[in-house]
Amino acid sequence: MDKYIIILGASRYGAEAAFQCGLKPIIVTDRHSSIDKEIAQLTEAVFYVRDIAEKTEVFYAVEKIMSFYQTVELVVSFTELGLETAAYISERMKLPTNSLETVVNTRDKGRMRRILSKDPELRLDVVSGKGSALPKQFPYSRPAIIKPLDGFGSKAVDYISNQQEWEKWLKRNQDHSHEWILEPYIDGPEYSVETVSWRGTHFILGITEKQTTGKPHFIETGHMVPARLGQQEVERIEQVVMKALHLLNVQYGPGHIEMKWDVEEDRPVVIEMHTRPGGDFIPYLHQLTSGFNQYELGILSYMNEMPPVEKPIYQKASLVKFLMFPEGVLRQLSLGTEVNREYIQDWAIYYRVGDRIRKTVDSYTRSGHVIVCSSTVEECQRLCDNFVDQLKCEIVHE
Repeated sequence: MDKYIIILGASRYGAEAAFQCGLKPIIVTDRHSSIDKEIAQLTEAVFYVRDIAEKTEVFYAVEKIMSFYQTVELVVSFTELGLETAAYISERMKLPTNSLETVVNTRDKGRMRRILSKDPELRLDVVSGKGSALPKQFPYSRPAIIKPLDGFGSKAVDYISNQQEWEKWLKRNQDHSHEWILEPYIDGPEYSVETVSWRGTHFILGITEKQTTGKPHFIETGHMVPARLGQQEVERIEQVVMKALHLLNVQYGPGHIEMKWDVEEDRPVVIEMHTRPGGDFIPYLHQLTSGFNQYELGILSYMNEMPPVEKPIYQKASLVKFLMFPEGVLRQLSLGTEVNREYIQDWAIYYRVGDRIRKTVDSYTRSGHVIVCSSTVEECQRLCDNFVDQLKCEIVHE
């Protein structure tokens, strides 16, 4: 008998993994979403709703789907806006899931901070609320970061260094509908830890080294695997991650924990946590280098078929670099040499000739990417630089 999985959000990697796990994926997605051919070929059916974040609406849609496909094993989401809905439906349907409470606590950065503060090693002094409720006096003696409580994709992130900048920020955002979280700025390199959990037991699939534009907006410009860390640093990061997953009561599925290494205090600090895979091709980079498929392992964990996961053994290295073009009109785009498919795994420009290029302000306004896999991170960087050097773009400023 066929077994089905309902996936909230059009996740190609999720659909591929479900198929590999012996399940037939059914996609439920927003009505304005586009389904590419690769997803369509893998899925049993696609159903459209107004908004996958609307729990009640999607619940009734899933009920109807389950009346047609009676052997639905799981309802999951690999996209940020579907996580709470998937947990809500799974709890009502008595399907394996992280609790709705756990998902809410990871998506709401203020709640996450309150829970993590139970452990002194994870505590970070933060202030949160609507712009009108935030203190008029800048509360720190060091710079700070402010961002939406439920934000993602580097949207609306700002760096505040003093009282004058704080007053300007408050004036701009006093009446904004967002709720915000203000936290001390951690000076140091950025990483993310990719995990999978099974019945409350947590496995580290690897650590990603991250690159950003830096202050003030910290837009992510690239990721590298494996992270270039010493064994002692790896162990300290893993210890902190295990504590955080336990405190937030994560039981199943993939996890993506964003970290910084505080160079002043010489310690790892949890910045954000998610009960989903990381974006920006991060799971694909780990699959290229260690063979771990975070999507497949996440689905298996819900099915109580979690295989033992050993420490990652890196046979290769990989990276993704994101391109950020200046504003203007793209008049010409060409590549000066043939693509070396042995090393260049994927590349794309998100604009066509004639398009107007927007200013890069977050992860959704970058201009393109290139993914490289080779023997070492340094070799990947060299090959990536060579590829970018061969990319000829003519941008006219109007």
